[in-house]
Amino acid sequence: MLVFESVVRHRGFTRAATELNLSQPTVSRHIATLEGRLNRSLFTRNGNQVMPTLEGERLASAIALGFGHAETAWEKISFDTGKKSEVTLACSFGFAENWLMPRYARLKRVLGNTRLKIVTFDGSGNLDVSRTDIAIVWDVSQAQERPYFPLFTEHAFPVCSPEYLRQNPNIESSLDVLADADLLHFDIGDSGFINWRLWFAAQGVDYRIPKNAHQYDSLPFSFQAVLDGEGVGIGWQYLIDQMLDEGRVVKIGPGVTNREAAYYLQYRIYSEKESGIKTVISWFKEAIKLPNE
Repeated sequence: MLVFESVVRHRGFTRAATELNLSQPTVSRHIATLEGRLNRSLFTRNGNQVMPTLEGERLASAIALGFGHAETAWEKISFDTGKKSEVTLACSFGFAENWLMPRYARLKRVLGNTRLKIVTFDGSGNLDVSRTDIAIVWDVSQAQERPYFPLFTEHAFPVCSPEYLRQNPNIESSLDVLADADLLHFDIGDSGFINWRLWFAAQGVDYRIPKNAHQYDSLPFSFQAVLDGEGVGIGWQYLIDQMLDEGRVVKIGPGVTNREAAYYLQYRIYSEKESGIKTVISWFKEAIKLPNE
């Protein structure tokens, strides 16, 4: 309804998309969904021109009136309680610890007085996206109505601690030697992330994960085992970059690119007054060098 009201007010999909920070196809999809539920057209279309029907005008006026009442009530409650504006950001434990936390202070600075609430989860199955403003996910199908964009390509490679490499200098000599090393396995579940089987397959090797292999069910635990010199793990670019730069881990094999993105940023549709959400989205794009619309 927010999308519909914006299209009516602007008399066009493009300006509504700009206002709501959405793509034009996303706006069109929302309007088509609304018209499908009502089983009637709400606009007359003539090329690029769209005009609301009489019923469309009435619905848009009612929506605008309802939003106005809701906004007034919201502002009164916020003023009465002295509550600061807040943005809720959800992400996995691994993303929070290895990517977000080293940059957290910078993000808080750009948000100013807007409070940032971080909600972490250990898998996509136990995240209620509807209770978040922004979510960093690897599966966008749980909230198909929400816009999203990829953060960075999934690119992974073998890593170990410098001490482990000193004790096992031959692990870089061949794939057979590496396959017999102490390989640390992160239980990727149904996330689709690269594991040892997929990495070896990209090298032309049929590798089977041993039945007695210890599976780490948390990415931070898996990375900590690498740092502690327990063996060789899979390291994901961007998540492990700081460890590489500081020399705490070393790359000992070629990288494998699996798909367009390891993570996506997915967010709810927001109004112009909700500047905190827009600030967080812009900050993420700047942090990973994506263009802002």
